[in-house]
Amino acid sequence: MKILSWNIMSGGFSSYDSLAKTPERLDLLVSTLKSINADFVSLVDTHRWTEVFTPEDLKKMFGYENVYMVKLEDERLKIKGHDNGVTVLTRLPVNKFETIRIFSRNAIKTSLEGLDVFTTYLDDLSEDTRLVQSDSLLNQITTGTPTIITGDLNTIDEVDVEEAKRQIETMLIEHPESKAIEPILKEMMRGEVTRKFRENGFVDMGVGKGCTFPSTLFPIKVGQPIARFDYGFCTPDIKIENFEVLKGSEFDQVSDHFPIKMEIWLK
Repeated sequence: MKILSWNIMSGGFSSYDSLAKTPERLDLLVSTLKSINADFVSLVDTHRWTEVFTPEDLKKMFGYENVYMVKLEDERLKIKGHDNGVTVLTRLPVNKFETIRIFSRNAIKTSLEGLDVFTTYLDDLSEDTRLVQSDSLLNQITTGTPTIITGDLNTIDEVDVEEAKRQIETMLIEHPESKAIEPILKEMMRGEVTRKFRENGFVDMGVGKGCTFPSTLFPIKVGQPIARFDYGFCTPDIKIENFEVLKGSEFDQVSDHFPIKMEIWLK
């Protein structure tokens, strides 16, 4: 089973302020996803998708039989004018799609045959908020069912902190304009969210596999990815065949995040 997770940056629109009828980067996203040909796709930050697409539109565009999308319904983001969203595309038989509430926003729980997949997009500002969201998610896991949690967790794992800190310090020196996001990055370096998942028996599939942010599409040109924000966690009853951060020019053009690909078997 091949699973892909990708933060696609403002839903493929040129910005959160774009009023275009369809995302400006949509054709690139469609062609790239078709080339990867994953069985299950978790898309994060699908901004405006519930407004401009129907599930039938997405099925036709991407070629997947089962589609589910939902707004985050996050009050803080609504005030900013971009509520964002998450979307699942899969060719696998789906027993049930569910919109679940994880404290201040929505996520998607997809129940497949013998497997639950949670598509998540955690808060981008506060580790305390992310921790409460994570607790809420963990409380909605079905004990005994193989489970995957994937998405943009907006946190930096403790095993990555020292290297990320060096990369971020270099960015702050070389790009003084990045000082505005320094408090956000320092908050992410607490790394408590991923520790919580491990303490609850989950395995970090992507540890040591590389950074996922940013690509060259990020406004601050840092030369190379500096942090890992995008994760795949699984229960120990899942066999991990392969985990890969997909990089290259085709991905640089779609989003400021690189996608992660997980190949798994149920034991």
